[in-house]
Amino acid sequence: MVDELLDLLAQPGALANGGVRGPLYQRLASALERAIELGNAAPGMLLPAERVLAARVGVSRSTVVAAYEHLREAGLVERRQGSGTRIAHTAAARASTTREAELVETLHRNVLFRAFIEGTKGGIDFLGAYLPAPERLSPALLAAADEELKTCLGGHGYAPHGYPPLQEAIAHRLTAKGLPTTANQVLVTNGAQQAISLATAFFVQRGDAVALENPTYPGAIDAASAVGAQLLPIPGGMDGARVSALADILGSRNPKLVYLNPSFHNPTGTVMPDDARAEVARLITRHRVVLIDDGTEAEMTLGGEPPAPIAAHAPDAPILTVGSMSKLFWGGLRIGWIRAPVSLLSRLTGFKTVLDLGTSLPSQVLATALLREIEAVREERRRMMAVRFQILEKLLAELLPSWSWSKAKGGLVLWVRLPSGSARELALEARRHGVAILPGTTTSPDLSFDTHVRLTAARPPEILTEGMHRLAAAWADYAADYAPGAESPRGQLEVIV
Repeated sequence: MVDELLDLLAQPGALANGGVRGPLYQRLASALERAIELGNAAPGMLLPAERVLAARVGVSRSTVVAAYEHLREAGLVERRQGSGTRIAHTAAARASTTREAELVETLHRNVLFRAFIEGTKGGIDFLGAYLPAPERLSPALLAAADEELKTCLGGHGYAPHGYPPLQEAIAHRLTAKGLPTTANQVLVTNGAQQAISLATAFFVQRGDAVALENPTYPGAIDAASAVGAQLLPIPGGMDGARVSALADILGSRNPKLVYLNPSFHNPTGTVMPDDARAEVARLITRHRVVLIDDGTEAEMTLGGEPPAPIAAHAPDAPILTVGSMSKLFWGGLRIGWIRAPVSLLSRLTGFKTVLDLGTSLPSQVLATALLREIEAVREERRRMMAVRFQILEKLLAELLPSWSWSKAKGGLVLWVRLPSGSARELALEARRHGVAILPGTTTSPDLSFDTHVRLTAARPPEILTEGMHRLAAAWADYAADYAPGAESPRGQLEVIV
């Protein structure tokens, strides 16, 4: 059966059947998946060794490694060192249409979230965009928050909308940023990820369309995929999402939800200009579609302030302005929020109450105390990140001079373009060198941008230095094995150095 499979895959056009486009590893994985579905590769069967399959099909070994890894993440094969790659016994019966399977597939797809659960096994983590807790999160601050918490202990402790002083502090902050807000327009959530997932689960049914930038924050893709949504990519440029493309999608595809990340976009770092934000607000008002404006990175500026949130141009439109404590303060403080018109927010509050009865009160009390320190923390973070971006860009220029990127304006990551090859394949090679990177496909609703990687600058200088030396070694090994005939993937974004 193995020989028959090799003959099947070696046939002319075998990697083009099924209409799959994009990187070569993805087409090879699709061909293997079709073989499993057609019974040409039975459960338990040992697949060809990586170098054997590479030689027979005419691709690089790293392409086969990436294809096998793609199938492993989908639950179709099992891989064990020294034992090869076998068709999983559950492959034929995989229930891909069930909610459980969709959630499992979502977790497997996003290497970033998997790393939080499984760890990076001793390697250097260039995946997550997070900073350690600031020094201001000190015993003295905790003691002050403890005193405030004592005044709350006489009640039941449930706060479905949020802790009122925290709602007031968030409303004050948004108002200062140009979006007039009252406390009853704020819903406190367990981080921005819950805010995004909550809104997506509430407004989107299986099969509905969700429009997202391409590329975008992986957690937004996961939230939409987990509810069985159809993903509609919005192309971007040097000023963020192309508003004309969004207008076309709203006019022709009727999405139930739009997700945008306009301030220090994750992963590209772009900032949407104010006139573009005003046009987006007009489109949302006209089409009455719900928009998530993810402002999680908005406080992480390296210099100039970004424009006011999109809702500043239409305060009563169905716009959910999302924020978080995780980037500026600490990821372990799971405090986020949604700002929206009261009528819309009350519906979301009811839904969230059914799910969790409200966010932890002690965490909210601590967040309230931290927000009083926000300007001092912003200045500390700004100085820290300016140095770390400078180090990362210097290392890129010295160690990987053929790579290109846009200079950071804010946020915590760089969006870097490879001169050739597949970012997904490179990520596998990098893992073997002890550094974990995020390939561009993880940030893409249609799995494009396989020529890009997202690199975090939010690591101490010594970790950045060691990690970049490991990545440069991985690139040297990968480039030596790279198949020049592989096609460049779809999805390009203009970059400058």
